[in-house]
Amino acid sequence: SKKVKTRNATRKFQASPAATKHTAEKSRKRTGGTIEPLLPGNSRINLLAFVLLALGTVLLYSGDLHLGFFEVDDPGYVTDNPWIRGFTAENIGHILSTPYFANYSPVHLLSYMLDHGFAGLDPYTFHLSSNIWAGIASGLVYLVALAVTRRQVPAMVAATLFAVHPVHVEAVAWISSRKDLVATVFALPSFLAYLKYRQQQSTKWLVVSVLLFAMAVAGKLSVATFPAVFFAWDVFVEKRPLAKSLLDKIPFIAIAFAVALAATSAQPSMGNTPDPWVLTVALGQNIWLLSGFAEYVLYRMPPDSGGIILTIAGTLVLAALIAGPYFIRNKYPKTAVLAYWILFAFIPAQVLSFTHPVTDRYVFFPSVAAMILLGWGLHEMSARLGAYRVHAVAAVTAVLALLWARNTLLYLGEWQDPKSVWYAATGKSSDPAVFQNLGTFYLGKVDRITAAQGGRQQLGDDIRELAGDIWVQDARLGTMTALWSQGQYASAETTEFANVLRDRAWEAFELSLARKENRVMPGLFYNRGLILLHRNDLAGAEKEFHLALDEAARETFAPVREQLTVYCHYDLGLIAWRRQDFPEALKWFRLAEDEQYRFGGNWIPDLSSNRQRLEKIVGAQPAQ
Repeated sequence: SKKVKTRNATRKFQASPAATKHTAEKSRKRTGGTIEPLLPGNSRINLLAFVLLALGTVLLYSGDLHLGFFEVDDPGYVTDNPWIRGFTAENIGHILSTPYFANYSPVHLLSYMLDHGFAGLDPYTFHLSSNIWAGIASGLVYLVALAVTRRQVPAMVAATLFAVHPVHVEAVAWISSRKDLVATVFALPSFLAYLKYRQQQSTKWLVVSVLLFAMAVAGKLSVATFPAVFFAWDVFVEKRPLAKSLLDKIPFIAIAFAVALAATSAQPSMGNTPDPWVLTVALGQNIWLLSGFAEYVLYRMPPDSGGIILTIAGTLVLAALIAGPYFIRNKYPKTAVLAYWILFAFIPAQVLSFTHPVTDRYVFFPSVAAMILLGWGLHEMSARLGAYRVHAVAAVTAVLALLWARNTLLYLGEWQDPKSVWYAATGKSSDPAVFQNLGTFYLGKVDRITAAQGGRQQLGDDIRELAGDIWVQDARLGTMTALWSQGQYASAETTEFANVLRDRAWEAFELSLARKENRVMPGLFYNRGLILLHRNDLAGAEKEFHLALDEAARETFAPVREQLTVYCHYDLGLIAWRRQDFPEALKWFRLAEDEQYRFGGNWIPDLSSNRQRLEKIVGAQPAQ
């Protein structure tokens, strides 16, 4: 009887994984046993894998090195940003303490400061820097996958597929999207440091993890929910008590909350509210983007809101998706953690009221967990193949990697210049912003041509390439480019080419207007007004500028609202001036000048001088 009781007690004790783990830890401390390394395998091989993955990623994206800066966000974050120009205490202090460009991502801005310190505003350097950030991320995916799976083969598969995934093109090729790269590069070692802390019970590693997480969330708010993954690891994998698992997450939560408060207070509200159906559709689209075979494009239309039935259905689907990993936590604890990683990582982009809830760059961080799951799954499913296991996994990985790399290079090929990105997007997206940005691109080139005709600048190779693209069969191209090579821009051919660009811009704006619906787009009407003003259609331009003012009043992003308000009032003054209604023109100029001063801008430098000219004209007129 005593023997039976002893055996039963032993059986009960062995059936408790937590008790076994606890006893093993106590035994290891008593006997001075060694702790299993966080990263199994040969350290030199692991280092070699990291370096090869990083270099391979940099090489894969080398096609973007010739790109210039993008017209969207790059001026705000980089080319027109005075705070990245020099490692000064004032610049660093301002970046760390003050939201900028409707966001708070100081580490992201500091990465631009580093690039500027090397080569000034050289786009080649900024693109190379982004490629290096992406390469480091690929190497870190290998290390994290190795720590989670404890196997080098699935870790290498995961990192390889991550490196070639086509959904990453936007985050890498668009300089302003570096936020996602920076956040990931700091978040992944934060997770490794946390695992080291749990392994060694050393507070030192907890501090390292917290500091790295602070850098990550200060790179981009999208990783703010990452501590929930740490918590899931504790509860599902290590079977830690709930209270202890929560206690050491307090520093992470405090940092995430502080950065979230700063970021959300700086970001304008788009008027969107969380809709369960929209969230469900958006999640489905994001999962499809993870497949590597989706249609990758800069902007896509947001999902439509549903009625009460779809809202209920969306709520049930989301609840099932959130609950699903919990029910597999005992049998597949690490799989449950990775599944929650994917789900949690989408939360910031969906909770914040962005106009575009489904965007390629939002998938960058969730794709880490997805690729680890995929690599591990391929390895486990091939277990029955015995000696052919590695060969089978390598073959499947090679095929998938080649297909994804092809898609990556095809999409990266669209990033030849800003025009090619928007032009290609018009065939894949009906978002009105795509067509608006294409039209704005043409008008931007017109502004540069006008400046060259006025002797204020030289035309670059990008204008020459654009002319060759548009006038490829036109006899005027040879004459115009010959004059340009001599520095002569004030020619009839150049004026005609500028008008062609205006016509193309107008066509793009018409397509944007047809798709606009209830989207707030004051810039669309303002740019249409500029084209009509150039055509001397004063009544049409006046109508467009008033429509732009109405739209600007609804614009929640203050810099856009304020700048366009000043522009519209100034241009309404120009219309009145052309009509020789000088008192009316003076009224608009004074209003624009007062607003420009009140808003703290200097968008129209010669506004005051033009106002003074008008005052002299009005003062010289005889009294009515």
